[in-house]
Amino acid sequence: SPSPSSSPSPSASSIATHYNPSFQLLSTSGVCRTDDQNKGNFDELWGKSYPECHDMCLFSRGCTGFEYAVKGKASRCKLFKGPILSTLPVGGARCYKKASKTELGPHKKRL
Repeated sequence: SPSPSSSPSPSASSIATHYNPSFQLLSTSGVCRTDDQNKGNFDELWGKSYPECHDMCLFSRGCTGFEYAVKGKASRCKLFKGPILSTLPVGGARCYKKASKTELGPHKKRL
């Protein structure tokens, strides 16, 4: 039988992605806001985990950031397509902006 350590645990991946320098946490209790007057310049996905939401934005060229919220047993992931300009205080939501290449710094370019 396979050992429990043969596959990464969800908690380990959650911890690893929490310190990912590719994103800047803009608000620990707020939703992301763009200049689109709430017209929906984002994709909204329900039932995704934080690592799934994070990775979908990280590997999507057009994603500028993401918002992750949990309310009760429901989780919501919004993948933004336009510049995130501000946040609005809403409990249970976190707003993450994808860092630009210059914000990542030279250490990210080394192999």
